[in-house]
Amino acid sequence: MSIPDRARFVDLIRQVIGVVTFIVVIVVNGMAGAGAISGDSIGVIANRYPSYFLPADYVFGIWSLIYLMLFWFTLYQALPSNRARPSLQRVGWWWALNGTLNIAWVTVFSFGAFGLSLLLMFVLLGTLVVIYRRTGSENQLTLGERFGVSYPFGLYLSWICIAFIANAFQYIIYKEWTYLGLNQPIWSAIMIVAATSLGGVVVRFRGLWIFPLVAAWAVVGIGVRYPEIPVIALTAWVMAGVGLVAAPLILQFWARRIPPAATSP
Repeated sequence: MSIPDRARFVDLIRQVIGVVTFIVVIVVNGMAGAGAISGDSIGVIANRYPSYFLPADYVFGIWSLIYLMLFWFTLYQALPSNRARPSLQRVGWWWALNGTLNIAWVTVFSFGAFGLSLLLMFVLLGTLVVIYRRTGSENQLTLGERFGVSYPFGLYLSWICIAFIANAFQYIIYKEWTYLGLNQPIWSAIMIVAATSLGGVVVRFRGLWIFPLVAAWAVVGIGVRYPEIPVIALTAWVMAGVGLVAAPLILQFWARRIPPAATSP
């Protein structure tokens, strides 16, 4: 087999594995959501150790959008015409690794192994950072690559950043660690500010405009869940507004520093 033929064969296998990865991720997550893995759903397990950084239940509906966009990515990367597309080749096998970590994380969390699940989420977050960076700057991608690759993983990365903060806070509750003299609501307010600020940093240095939207969605959900605690509710609503107002300004500054977008399909 010639080198070009071998490269095409490897790309074909990558496409097939990409489709299989998505199917298994959806099946396992569906089982975890239904409680078929450990007997309890992920939602039930998470609410056993609620923290003041836990958003209202409706917020987790964002997973439906994430998986819908990952489904679109799966179709996009599976098209024969996209087999040799550079952005997908740069993503390479990282999607399969990410999906494997997603499956491991969901499974471990289902059995209440919160420490290990937090570690797996951290590694999962690392793969998303790599994927997003390897995809390339949004303004260097075609419109199809933006919707087929950049936006799905941008949304996924943004949510896992917020989810990692929430899970870390929940793990502290689970371990009954002290809070450096501050109560939980104060720490929640600090984490809300940190999450919103992280959104600004990511927009400033990577142009990931989805992040502030996801952060606002999450922190408003925290405020909705705890309206009776002023320090949480007020901080959540204020920071959501600050993030949504500041993000376009930061993005405009970032956009002036990069070359024009690609125009081919």
